[in-house]
Amino acid sequence: MRFVVFLSLAFLCSLHASAQEKSSFWSHGLGRFLKSADEMVDRWQEAGVDTNYIRKPKMSRMVYLGYYGYFQQHDMTFPVSVDNADIPLDRRYMPSNMSEKKYMMADMHTYQSEMELGIDWRGISVELPIPIRNRYSMSFGFAKNGSVWGARIRYKSLKNMEGVLDDSFNQAMFQWKRNVENQTNDPAVTPESTIPAGKIDLKIFYVEGYYVFNNKKFSLAAGAYGDMVQKRSAGSLFVMGNYYQSRFGANNLFNHERDMFRNWKLSFGPGYGYNWAINGGKVCIHMSLIPMISIWNHMVHTSQDYSSPYAYAATSTDPVVSARQIEAERQRWSNYDTHYYDAVDNGRSRFVFNYFGRIAVSYSFDRYLLNFLSNYRQYLYRNNADTKINNREADVQVNFGMRF
Repeated sequence: MRFVVFLSLAFLCSLHASAQEKSSFWSHGLGRFLKSADEMVDRWQEAGVDTNYIRKPKMSRMVYLGYYGYFQQHDMTFPVSVDNADIPLDRRYMPSNMSEKKYMMADMHTYQSEMELGIDWRGISVELPIPIRNRYSMSFGFAKNGSVWGARIRYKSLKNMEGVLDDSFNQAMFQWKRNVENQTNDPAVTPESTIPAGKIDLKIFYVEGYYVFNNKKFSLAAGAYGDMVQKRSAGSLFVMGNYYQSRFGANNLFNHERDMFRNWKLSFGPGYGYNWAINGGKVCIHMSLIPMISIWNHMVHTSQDYSSPYAYAATSTDPVVSARQIEAERQRWSNYDTHYYDAVDNGRSRFVFNYFGRIAVSYSFDRYLLNFLSNYRQYLYRNNADTKINNREADVQVNFGMRF
């Protein structure tokens, strides 16, 4: 059992067990309560398990120093559904490769690095983060990773993301306007560009839970964290459920000053995990994979401060254009503006798989533990108009601990 929480009393309790001597403090009041709690958690560690396969460490308290790295990747691609007839430009001068450029794509990523000092008291962890590099404006989570069941809540807000923009359709439209001015039909050259920080933002929230069937012989705490010892190799089926939501915001990237794309999904699926125990559990290699079916996957697009750079280009260069001329310009481009986001707004979601995977290696020698753990999550959205959202996140942890 492993909780990531802030418990100020954990260290006091560990002092009692390590000293292993009676004193007046431990015989009454707070000391007696802490002693009882320590003994109760100690019983919990091996309750209901087959001790031929799983055992608790002889010293089940630990101090450790670790490195944590988090990677977040989010990309969105959608075809622009504007028909040539919706564009009020002379079609004789359309770029020769216009049909290949009718899409928009934004790809963004960020990462976070930190060191952590921690105390593990019989699977309950207190951690002090020491940031190294942090692009997250806000990030918090709570997890219970038990051998029978577990749950996790996570929220992340990222406002300083950078990325790559492939705005092929918008660039092709500018080329079309240049062709009209020059009376040519030159092809559009559409290089990708770097998205400056501050133009994109992302908020993510998810809740997930799992259940382990063969929990008497298979210990996730042993495989992932080294809190228990997997004496003999064993595996188990899992089931996992996940609720996920994201909000991707873009400033002046597409056809509005501000676009927001919200995605909600509910996923469920079975998976399998295995602990390979070597030399009686001194080395334990864990692998698990849980594919999940999206039983509900929904997206909503909204915008703010509407302003089409093509419909209102005249207003940015000529301050004396009359309101009537502006309105006439709007009408000319109304079909264009209406159909720009058709593939986003009117598509029906398609069946997709989401994935959760984990790999870990624990090595115990004397009273020391070296632990490596990596988690991977993938959340996808697809619709029948070929709009795609890919959200992938991974984290890596390396801990060196001393038991006492």
